Amino acid sequence: MPAIVLKIGGRAAESRDSLLSLADEMAELTRDNRLVLVHGGGPEVTAISKRFGIEPVFRDGIRQTTAEEMDIVDMVLGGRINAQLVRLLRARGIDAVGVTGADGGIIKAERMGGPDASSRTGDVTAVDPRLLELLLQNGFLPVVASPSMDEAGNALNINADTVAFRIAAQLAARALVFFSDTPGILCDGSIVQALSAPEARSLILRGVITGGMVPKVSASLDAMDQGVGKVIIGQYEGPGSLARLMEGKQGTRLWK
Repeated sequence: MPAIVLKIGGRAAESRDSLLSLADEMAELTRDNRLVLVHGGGPEVTAISKRFGIEPVFRDGIRQTTAEEMDIVDMVLGGRINAQLVRLLRARGIDAVGVTGADGGIIKAERMGGPDASSRTGDVTAVDPRLLELLLQNGFLPVVASPSMDEAGNALNINADTVAFRIAAQLAARALVFFSDTPGILCDGSIVQALSAPEARSLILRGVITGGMVPKVSASLDAMDQGVGKVIIGQYEGPGSLARLMEGKQGTRLWK
């Protein structure tokens, strides 16, 4: 049975009410589907970094992670947030298991800028799905935190969006649901409910899709090229929102 990959971040990941509601919906969805949950947590990493006097640096929306900040990334993403999500899901009868990209070599990565770069920001070079498949085949729901490692064993911070797209592609997921802080892809101020891949590429070239939505849509198109059935981009708006996104009644659906 093909999996569904959910990627959560932004406001949905910060709001306990949203997380409780999403967990309820996921419990319903797991009755007939295999799910993988990938999560971010950048705002919390930023907040804690600043408490320690570390001013985060971003380039093209990607955190330029220092070795000092990497410790905070591990603590927040691989620790508190991951554990919180596992507890929420297990309290609803879901056999959730928390993992990071480094566990079982799920995410193979290298430093952006090469092995001698000072940044601990990494990029995905490959995905090994064996651990995820083992968990899915035995009825478990993997909750994946994005931090990983390079071949030398150095911790790397990987963008969670990239991790979600690459995992979905490797699993040939039937759907990737991407929770964003925007309600979907906007065109002239209105949400576009559905876009074919050629239409989405045209909107990027014409400058209609701009800013942080460009890499999300581009990665979505790459994922579909590699076997993902469809990608849904939207905002978690409370009870029933996941079902509406899956049914195409909310957000934007990208298809081949």
